[in-house]
Amino acid sequence: MAWALVSTIVDQLGSLIASELKDRLGSLLPSEVASIVNVKEEVEKLERKFHEIQAKLNDAEERQVKEEAVRLWLEKLNNVSYEMGDVLDEWNTAKIKADIEKKEEAEASTAKRRKVLSLVSTFFQRRDIALKIKEITEKLDEIDREGDMYQFALTRVNEKVMRPLTDSHVDVSSIFGRDEVKGDLVNSLLGRGNEEERSPHVISLAGMGGVGKTTLAQLAYNDSEVNSAHFEIKGWVCVSNPFNKFMVAKEIIQAFEDNDSKKGDSNTTHWPSLMDKIRELVRGRKLFLVLDDVWTEDSTLWEPFRLALQNAAQGSRILVTTRNNRVAQVMGSAKMINLEELSDDDCWSIFSTIAFSDRDSEQRKDLEEIGRKISDKCKGLPLAARTLGSLMRFKSRKEQWEKVFCSRLWEFKDVERGLFAPLLLSYYDLPSPLRRCFLYCALFPKDYDFSDEDLVSMWMAQGYIKSNARSVASDYLEILFIRSLFQDFRGDVYDENIRGFKMHDIVHDLAQFMAKNECITINGYEEYRPNLQNARHLYLEIPQNAQIPESIYNAKNLRTLIVVGHDSYNVSKLFHHFRCLRTLSLSCH
Repeated sequence: MAWALVSTIVDQLGSLIASELKDRLGSLLPSEVASIVNVKEEVEKLERKFHEIQAKLNDAEERQVKEEAVRLWLEKLNNVSYEMGDVLDEWNTAKIKADIEKKEEAEASTAKRRKVLSLVSTFFQRRDIALKIKEITEKLDEIDREGDMYQFALTRVNEKVMRPLTDSHVDVSSIFGRDEVKGDLVNSLLGRGNEEERSPHVISLAGMGGVGKTTLAQLAYNDSEVNSAHFEIKGWVCVSNPFNKFMVAKEIIQAFEDNDSKKGDSNTTHWPSLMDKIRELVRGRKLFLVLDDVWTEDSTLWEPFRLALQNAAQGSRILVTTRNNRVAQVMGSAKMINLEELSDDDCWSIFSTIAFSDRDSEQRKDLEEIGRKISDKCKGLPLAARTLGSLMRFKSRKEQWEKVFCSRLWEFKDVERGLFAPLLLSYYDLPSPLRRCFLYCALFPKDYDFSDEDLVSMWMAQGYIKSNARSVASDYLEILFIRSLFQDFRGDVYDENIRGFKMHDIVHDLAQFMAKNECITINGYEEYRPNLQNARHLYLEIPQNAQIPESIYNAKNLRTLIVVGHDSYNVSKLFHHFRCLRTLSLSCH
């Protein structure tokens, strides 16, 4: 995030010097010239300092994943960059206000008096801004001196976003190495096994993150045989972590009501009413429910759902995906399928299908040896193979492939046995403007169904994309899709009519890791309350009859506030507390 922020500030400072200061000197009075020259000197000094720090950021951003001290240094730089952005907003607001005052028509005597007052006000305002800029420059000097301790390598980062190729999509719809396990899963869903019938009949699909559990569940959910098995109601619910019983209950109701002509009020937060509603919807009906990405090992949280769902008809199925075998036991699974890692050959098939797309036989021969070494680092994880294949597809020279193979990011260890490394390689290969757009998505909850129009509008409001650059936004979405950082697109990507998409939960983990403390999601049903002091973007989901938590007003520097589920807002209070807002979204559903 630091590189993206600093890059934006450098551009804004250059623009300010060129158009807002230099071009206006000729039309100002001597007193105004003195104040604006003072601002100009401070701005030029600050721009030079940002340029000096910018050269260190590529090395710093890669090292932060392993070095906590570097991560804290980058957080300080982020905070100062945001602070500078707020000062620039203040300058632009003051300029617009001054221009409006100059254009106002009034009676001669009043106009003369107002002009004097306006000059005095503008003079002091510019002096205050100059002092703020000087103060920020001093902070930046201190951060720069501290950065010298880490001996960062000085490099330049790619700022240019290349337009994707016209036919840039590779069909990887076939699932390598999963035919047998898919057949086993479908047979279990159709009741072809010898398992003792339970109600509800739970089948668990367990395996580590990125191994393909959700993909396999989607294949089964959409399988033609399964769809012809006369399930009366079907539903897909992403449970995720932490487990929120109210949200899960409401999602189940919403999923089943989509199959039902009798729709009731699913906005209630009364727990017994939610359970009664589920009983009513499933009673005597054959259901198929997928509970994706379940983490909780607390059987008391699952028990009310089990009791409500046992009212369904015989032959009903519940499919659970989880990273934890203990979860499968807690949920009383009649059958558990352990999804193992892919073989090296299957990983290579996924990787090479994408990476060698559109390459001739000579290029394939030249890159195959180093390609197989990179593929071996996928550790049997389809997500890693897709991500690395997407990364290498647009690297034509052998030395570029060798650089990826030798990257120090492979040393990064995490709970998913190094799955972050391929994702980090793909992230750091993105141009700076695209990185900040990607990280902004960390604001939204897991399994969020993105609307391209809404997201692009928010990118524009934040200044990540110019307001007249819709084609640029389409390119950004396309590139993130090609890199496997976005998935499950709705709409025809071939004619650029992308309507919506999602992020894999581990890709979402990466975005949250990189945007830590800046993009915060709060679920109002939970007791957990994060520290909002450095938050810049906040997504708040709360019950309709609840109050907006007072703690959010500690986030004085918010640039984005999205409130979902609430139906009564004091907008003036929001604007009073959040003066830096660029995006405000208030929704009651």
